Amino acid sequence: MDREEFETYLNANSRVVAIFRSQALAYQHSKNRQRPASKRWSETAVANAVDKMVSQFIDNVYDKLKANVKENKLHPYESWGEVNTFSDSLLSDFL
Repeated sequence: MDREEFETYLNANSRVVAIFRSQALAYQHSKNRQRPASKRWSETAVANAVDKMVSQFIDNVYDKLKANVKENKLHPYESWGEVNTFSDSLLSDFL
């Protein structure tokens, strides 16, 4: 399973990405409010920062899982079947 398939799988089977995105958005808005008025980011810039954080989060989770899941060459999706339960426990590591 490559990274894009993993992201699709996570979005379809887990709330991890949605929870992380929500918390990242709150963090970026808080950080933006602390900036001087003349240096505050637009909503587009805040959204881009959140997208970057989410992408890095997914990359980190994917790398951790890939190191711990041995992929079955004949049935690759079966080896990733444990990802949904494991991803929720990983969420607590990253949040």
